[in-house]
Amino acid sequence: MRLNKFLAKCGIGSRRTCDEFIKNGKIKINGKIVSDFSYQVNDDDYVQCNNKYIEVDLDNYYYILNKPKSYVCSRKDNAKRKIIYDLMPQNCRLFSVGRLDYDTTGIILLTNDGDFCQKLSHPKNKVKKKYYVTTDDKLNNNQIKEISRGIRIDRYRMSGEFLFLDKIKKNYLWDVTLTEGKNREIKRIFKNFNIKVLSIHRYEFAGFQLGHLKEGRFRLLKKSEIKSQSLKYK
Repeated sequence: MRLNKFLAKCGIGSRRTCDEFIKNGKIKINGKIVSDFSYQVNDDDYVQCNNKYIEVDLDNYYYILNKPKSYVCSRKDNAKRKIIYDLMPQNCRLFSVGRLDYDTTGIILLTNDGDFCQKLSHPKNKVKKKYYVTTDDKLNNNQIKEISRGIRIDRYRMSGEFLFLDKIKKNYLWDVTLTEGKNREIKRIFKNFNIKVLSIHRYEFAGFQLGHLKEGRFRLLKKSEIKSQSLKYK
């Protein structure tokens, strides 16, 4: 098995993350740093990442978590904020498929399957992410069309489908669909039109939905659910 595929299979991260580990000399095999991406891992090889022995876990796990507010999606946080991994089972090394901001709630996928993570993270697959967003002001129709065509913010092109749902007291509720997921993309788009985002809740990711899953709780995905979504992406 190729080295990067082996690392991803062991839950180290996505293929891309594993490639970075190899490139930066973080992987040792039998005590020696290996930077050859095509290296074939043998059954008797002693593999380390950051000087820690990698235990092979051939079972893949897939979870969805309803992330609460005030949790980060990192394994460690220098500010000692709460992390989502404290909410998850500790029977295997999981990593999140993408991230949600500290103050954003909703669905996030966690797995130890690097290939699956790569499929759903790669920009070419244009994986749909759907959000309910509350703001303090309203976009007009021309601005909504402009966003749909794509606008340039901080040298990046950003776009999405923004559907107005309702006015709740003095605030405005939106259904937002993105396919790229650049850092703080929703907030940056609204800020471009001098509109403040008050809350963001992601209710769907890559066709997976929260359903009645309560905040802070998780559920194991069925194999049939994984298969049906995986077939959509290469």
